[in-house]
Amino acid sequence: MSITRRHALAATAAIFAAARAATPHGAFAQGATTPEVKKAVLGYIALTDAAPLIIAKEKGLFAKHGMPDVEVTKQASWGATRDNLVLGGGSGGIDGAHILTPMPYLIHSGRVTQNNQPVSMAILARLNTNGQAISVAEKHKALGARLDSSPLKGKLTQESKVAMTFRGGTHDLWLRYWLAAGGIDPDRDVQTIVVPPPQMVANMKVGTMDAFCVGEPWNDQLVHQNLGYSALTTGELWRDHPEKSLAMRGEWVAANPRAAEAITAAVRARAARGFFATHSARTPSDFSG
Repeated sequence: MSITRRHALAATAAIFAAARAATPHGAFAQGATTPEVKKAVLGYIALTDAAPLIIAKEKGLFAKHGMPDVEVTKQASWGATRDNLVLGGGSGGIDGAHILTPMPYLIHSGRVTQNNQPVSMAILARLNTNGQAISVAEKHKALGARLDSSPLKGKLTQESKVAMTFRGGTHDLWLRYWLAAGGIDPDRDVQTIVVPPPQMVANMKVGTMDAFCVGEPWNDQLVHQNLGYSALTTGELWRDHPEKSLAMRGEWVAANPRAAEAITAAVRARAARGFFATHSARTPSDFSG
């Protein structure tokens, strides 16, 4: 299923329109009154950049902003995050999530949902920029592939597996760009596979993968287990690129605009931002082993 520039622009326009309609006074309006509800179910993946949601819950910031019953629940994969967003919190799923930035657009436009059925989404906040890495198996380290992937050309074959976390997600984009820039066709020269972030290192350990793109702490884990090295951080491909977002179902935001503002305020609170900023300032030398 191809995603054209026209589809991407149309989805972007639609999602911003939905967000404006859902929060007519802006997500950070002053003088907001009591939230319409006290509960929302938010999902996250086990990654460092989920810290704003986790810290907001642990430090009582949701409660401080009038939403004491917010639940922050771990998701098994980005595919599970998508499926639970489609279900919605009222049907056993989730109302919002820490999510790869392209995913709300893809869900909103029906590009990655069952039967291509659109589900209205709204992005409330950008959680981070940069902070991801492309890591390579230890057996290839002597080749010296870094920002330039071309040293791997000829060594990687059609049997070689390179992993990302969700088709159409940021990790998919970074990995494909990196390979292609070095003359390695990500569709023909290697097998590009989907692996949930927490399973990346385990798959590398059993020798089933040659490279992957993922967020922390999994690149760091790979290095400390002497299973490989991180060739580059994604900020080297696109400085200050958008990465994760806080997104919620459009219907939920439209029905509960003050609650959406409260959730946004809690996630953006200084405690969560400060913790995350401290733990996301990484340089290539941190990953090289």
